[in-house]
Amino acid sequence: MPVQGICQGGQPIISYNFGANNKKRVKEAFFTQFKACIFFTTLCWAVLLLVPQIFAGMFSNDPDLIQYTSRALRIYIAGIFSIGFQSSCQQSFMALGQAKISLLLACLRKLILLIPLIFILPLFLSDKVFAVFLAEPVSDILAAAITTITFLSRFNGILNQKDLSSPDIR
Repeated sequence: MPVQGICQGGQPIISYNFGANNKKRVKEAFFTQFKACIFFTTLCWAVLLLVPQIFAGMFSNDPDLIQYTSRALRIYIAGIFSIGFQSSCQQSFMALGQAKISLLLACLRKLILLIPLIFILPLFLSDKVFAVFLAEPVSDILAAAITTITFLSRFNGILNQKDLSSPDIR
């Protein structure tokens, strides 16, 4: 949720400066948001990987369940560091008036990748439960990579396209 807050806070700043045709400030706002999101998700990822039993222990006192949940949690959240990349870029597409691309990339992680992976990975791995848990980090990392590459490859083009569509008001 904090990553969503960072991105939603950054959207009006990016949009305003994009509308004002201030490329430098758009880039500064985006990269500040990008770094903050990556820092936060990487920090959460590290804490969850290092001490998952604390989080599992919040919901049960059973040592066997905590041990099993800690292992499963480590697998399930293995790709959560990448959510900072995905959210920051996907939300920035929205701020730059690219709603269709933003919507497609928002659906990518859970709908387009995760659901099929939940059914496909167990076909290739002998531990079916592990395969289902593994679908989440695979989906997270693939979606983040696709979204980040798409955003960074289109970012300057979107900014330059703004130059062509705006009248010169000086």
